[in-house]
This record gives sequence, structure tokens and C-alpha cells, in this order.
Amino acid sequence: MLLMAGAVWGGGPTAPVAGTVVSSASGVRELVRQVSAEHGLDPKLVDALIRVESGYDPTAVSRKGAMGLMQLMPATANRLGVADPFDPEQNVRGGVREFARLVDHYRGNLQFALAAYNAGEGAVARYSGIPPYKETRNYVSQILTIYTGKPYRLAGSYRSAPVRMMTDPSSGRTMITNQPAARVANDLGLSRSASGSGPLRGGFGASGG
Repeated sequence: MLLMAGAVWGGGPTAPVAGTVVSSASGVRELVRQVSAEHGLDPKLVDALIRVESGYDPTAVSRKGAMGLMQLMPATANRLGVADPFDPEQNVRGGVREFARLVDHYRGNLQFALAAYNAGEGAVARYSGIPPYKETRNYVSQILTIYTGKPYRLAGSYRSAPVRMMTDPSSGRTMITNQPAARVANDLGLSRSASGSGPLRGGFGASGG
């Protein structure tokens, strides 16, 4: 399935400028929409990630010490320059920037990017794919189920048929596909532009809201 997606989130109030505290639920969602687009990510994908990570609780702390909406570990927050991980705006800006970096690093492979966000890049490298950790495999499946709007289960081989984001180099349009890369490589580049050129849209026919 190869889809060019359309707007998943409608218009809303303008997000506050950087450095201000976002406290309302509508303000956080608008911030997610804006920051995701700035980094060339579908806001619906980031929404699914936050829903699984923290359930949109900006005060959430995991048993391992991950903090805030996008569950940043202290070392990660420090590397990203996030002074207050419980400030929703700082947390979302830092977390989206980190996730966009991972999507770029894995050339649009959302399975690997999500696995690395959960278990670390070292674990993905060690297993040459999604680590065989129950938590990580459930995490990837849960986020992609929410994102695609359809049950998403990892195959027996965690290297098969990844969900990818790809960019048409001639138009800059971002596409979501679950086709093997070889089928679309002649038409689409395997690297995703992080310039945020234009709104990104939901994949796999699922309507966003």
C-alpha cells in the first residue's frame, strides 16, 4: 500500500512561541501539530507516540526515570538542551527533534526508529533490527496500530516489510508506505526531508482527528 496522506489534524489556535509554557490540552495538541510539521513528521504519528509514552500526562515519570509527555531520560533531556522535562513545550520540542533524528538515521524505517526511541540505538544495532524485547515489540506494534488505524503486528522476522516515510525528490511530497523499498525505489528517495515543507498526512487510509 502506498499512500500520499492528507491533512490529519485541522486548524486550531496558533501555538505559543518557543519558551512559553503550554498547559491546556488543546495547546499541547496544537504544539505537537506545529513542531511535528517543522521536523517533517506526521503529527498523527507523534500523537500516537505520546499517547503510548505518557497518555498526555506532562508529569509522568517511568520506573526507569523517563520524564514528561515524550518520556525523556535525564541524559537525553540534557543532550537535547531540555532544562525542564516537565514543561510540555520543552519536552515536545526536544522529543520530536530526537524522534525526527531517528527517522532520518534509519532512512524512514518507522519500526526501527520507534524501537530505538524505546530501547536505544545500541539495541537496534546489536540485533540488526527490532530487539526481541517484549516491551519494545509491543511498543512498536501499539504505536503503529494507533497510527495506521489497523491492527499492526510484527512479523516473525522483525526485518520484514517495514513501514517507511519516503520523499519524492522532484516534488518534496512525503509518502507513507508498507511496500518493500525495492518496489518504490525508482520513484521515491529513501531519505526523508526534515525541512517540514508542507503538511504531512496520515497513512494507510486512517482518518485522523
